[in-house]
Amino acid sequence: MRVMKDYLWRQRTKLEATLAFSMMEPWEKLLCMVIFTLFTLLLISGLYQYLPEHLFIMQRRASYYLWGQDGDERLLRQWVDSPSPMKEL
Repeated sequence: MRVMKDYLWRQRTKLEATLAFSMMEPWEKLLCMVIFTLFTLLLISGLYQYLPEHLFIMQRRASYYLWGQDGDERLLRQWVDSPSPMKEL
Protein backbone atom coordinates (compact mmCIF):
# COMPACT_ATOMS: atom_id res chain seq x y z
CA MET A 1 0.00 0.00 0.00
CA ARG A 2 2.83 2.37 0.86
CA VAL A 3 4.57 1.68 -2.46
CA MET A 4 1.43 2.58 -4.39
CA LYS A 5 0.95 5.75 -2.35
CA ASP A 6 4.54 6.82 -3.03
CA TYR A 7 4.15 6.08 -6.73
CA LEU A 8 0.97 8.16 -6.99
CA TRP A 9 2.63 11.00 -5.09
CA ARG A 10 5.59 10.98 -7.51
CA GLN A 11 3.25 11.01 -10.51
CA ARG A 12 1.25 13.90 -9.06
CA THR A 13 4.43 15.86 -8.35
CA LYS A 14 5.71 15.16 -11.87
CA LEU A 15 2.42 16.34 -13.40
CA GLU A 16 2.33 19.50 -11.31
CA ALA A 17 5.93 20.35 -12.13
CA THR A 18 5.52 19.67 -15.85
CA LEU A 19 2.35 21.72 -16.27
CA ALA A 20 3.29 24.40 -13.72
CA PHE A 21 0.31 23.48 -11.54
CA SER A 22 2.40 24.16 -8.47
CA MET A 23 2.16 27.89 -9.23
CA MET A 24 -1.63 27.86 -9.61
CA GLU A 25 -4.36 28.29 -7.10
CA PRO A 26 -6.68 25.34 -6.47
CA TRP A 27 -9.52 26.76 -8.57
CA GLU A 28 -7.11 27.31 -11.49
CA LYS A 29 -5.88 23.73 -11.23
CA LEU A 30 -9.46 22.49 -11.26
CA LEU A 31 -10.36 24.63 -14.26
CA CYS A 32 -7.33 23.42 -16.23
CA MET A 33 -8.05 19.79 -15.41
CA VAL A 34 -11.72 20.13 -16.38
CA ILE A 35 -10.79 21.71 -19.72
CA PHE A 36 -8.15 19.05 -20.38
CA THR A 37 -10.58 16.25 -19.47
CA LEU A 38 -13.34 17.62 -21.72
CA PHE A 39 -10.91 18.05 -24.60
CA THR A 40 -9.65 14.49 -24.16
CA LEU A 41 -13.18 13.09 -24.05
CA LEU A 42 -14.12 14.98 -27.22
CA LEU A 43 -11.02 13.68 -28.98
CA ILE A 44 -11.66 10.07 -27.94
CA SER A 45 -15.34 10.20 -28.90
CA GLY A 46 -14.45 11.73 -32.26
CA LEU A 47 -11.94 8.99 -32.95
CA TYR A 48 -14.43 6.34 -31.89
CA GLN A 49 -17.19 7.70 -34.13
CA TYR A 50 -15.35 8.85 -37.24
CA LEU A 51 -12.13 6.83 -37.50
CA PRO A 52 -13.74 3.56 -38.73
CA GLU A 53 -15.58 5.41 -41.50
CA HIS A 54 -12.45 7.32 -42.45
CA LEU A 55 -10.41 4.10 -42.60
CA PHE A 56 -12.98 2.65 -45.00
CA ILE A 57 -12.72 5.75 -47.21
CA MET A 58 -8.92 5.54 -47.12
CA GLN A 59 -9.12 1.87 -48.14
CA ARG A 60 -11.26 2.73 -51.19
CA ARG A 61 -8.90 5.55 -52.18
CA ALA A 62 -5.88 3.26 -51.86
CA SER A 63 -7.61 0.73 -54.09
CA TYR A 64 -8.33 3.44 -56.66
CA TYR A 65 -4.77 4.79 -56.61
CA LEU A 66 -3.15 1.35 -56.79
CA TRP A 67 -5.32 -0.20 -59.50
CA GLY A 68 -7.00 2.79 -61.14
CA GLN A 69 -10.50 1.53 -60.57
CA ASP A 70 -13.26 1.79 -58.03
CA GLY A 71 -14.78 -1.14 -56.34
CA ASP A 72 -13.16 -4.46 -55.71
CA GLU A 73 -11.70 -4.27 -52.21
CA ARG A 74 -10.78 -7.95 -52.54
CA LEU A 75 -7.80 -6.93 -54.67
CA LEU A 76 -6.50 -4.74 -51.86
CA ARG A 77 -7.03 -7.46 -49.26
CA GLN A 78 -5.32 -10.03 -51.48
CA TRP A 79 -2.37 -7.69 -52.08
CA VAL A 80 -2.02 -6.85 -48.37
CA ASP A 81 -2.31 -10.49 -47.27
CA SER A 82 0.20 -11.83 -49.80
CA PRO A 83 3.63 -12.74 -48.40
CA SER A 84 5.56 -10.56 -50.87
CA PRO A 85 3.51 -7.67 -52.29
CA MET A 86 6.40 -6.35 -54.40
CA LYS A 87 6.26 -9.41 -56.70
CA GLU A 88 2.76 -8.59 -57.89
CA LEU A 89 3.50 -4.98 -58.78
